[in-house]
Amino acid sequence: MKVVALGGSGDMGQVAVRTLLQNEAIDHVIVADNDTQRLKSFVESLATERASARVVDVANETGLVDLMRQGDVVINTTGPFYRYGVGVVRAAIEAQRNYADINDDWKPTEDMLALDERAKAAGISAVVGIGASPGLTNLLVRHAANQLDRVDAVHTAWGLGGGSSPSPREAPQEIPGRLAAATVHFLHCASGKIPTFRDGKFVYITPLEETEEVTWPIGRARFYHIGHAEPVTLPRFIKGVKHACNLFGGETVLVAALRGLGRRINNGEITASEAAGMLMGEVMRRFQEQPEVAEEEGPRVGGLLGSAEGVKSGKRVRYGYSIAAAPEGGMGGVTSVPLAIAAEMLLEGTLNTRGVVPPEACIDPIPFFERYRKYCVPIPEEGKVILEVVEELD
Repeated sequence: MKVVALGGSGDMGQVAVRTLLQNEAIDHVIVADNDTQRLKSFVESLATERASARVVDVANETGLVDLMRQGDVVINTTGPFYRYGVGVVRAAIEAQRNYADINDDWKPTEDMLALDERAKAAGISAVVGIGASPGLTNLLVRHAANQLDRVDAVHTAWGLGGGSSPSPREAPQEIPGRLAAATVHFLHCASGKIPTFRDGKFVYITPLEETEEVTWPIGRARFYHIGHAEPVTLPRFIKGVKHACNLFGGETVLVAALRGLGRRINNGEITASEAAGMLMGEVMRRFQEQPEVAEEEGPRVGGLLGSAEGVKSGKRVRYGYSIAAAPEGGMGGVTSVPLAIAAEMLLEGTLNTRGVVPPEACIDPIPFFERYRKYCVPIPEEGKVILEVVEELD
């Protein structure tokens, strides 16, 4: 069995490749990227004949199809997905190869879902958005929805809310490393209009303006609406949903900086890439201007959350679940280990829903979380990788 890993020498891709190589049933991983030096260095560091390097331009769909046909499954961590994601899915359909990615942009998610019939005709499974958020968040929502007799509303949330804004004596830390695609994506999420699902229809709102209180297993805090893929897929694939949204929690200074830069992007003053390079400077400037004494905002809560509210045994209730443990590697671990697990399931044939599908439409949450649990550090007890909170709403 062979895997083609597009973007395989990038920050997210490296974690996915190393995770896949732990599975001895996988004969070979073709690590494909456009950064020749980084690609060569990473593959050499793997020190195994089960991995090889291939330079690729994902914008060249013809060359991409030829490369994909050399593997059994394709995984994709190449960003930004709003630029490259749809073309890569088209190539996977043309190559007739099963596919999984960590796409978290809402617009390409809509465009990928529109390729569903073509993917079915090609006989492939294209799993879109199987990272941390979307990905784990979608599966938490699916698990929450499974507890209800009727589902009315679903929420996903990530980040940290509540607590206190830092005082000027507690400066935020610099973001290490080069300007990451994730930062550019972050500014993309904070600009333009974003979809949310209300009263059974999609509406488009300004990000980081509206807030909602979110109950987590460890507390309650206020979070902001921000652009993401979850509200695009959840109401389509969970029966009965009338409301769906994605929420973000962050320090007051970070939210203010994102909101200000988002407005400048909307006005055409700067691009998302330029804004990403300015983000830390904006955070530090606003941080220095805030009062000495921080405003208390309740307990500090956050992480990754998925919840569903509706009716259970005649009562209105909300089930919420959050991730209790994570693999090593920070964002890389929590994002790319789920992708690697999905690739393994595609190879095994245990994930075989044809078409273009998000995680909540094709993956049973509990067996998946059991596989994910084994990569966490430290490894939680069986059944302890997610935390639950139940609210009575009547």
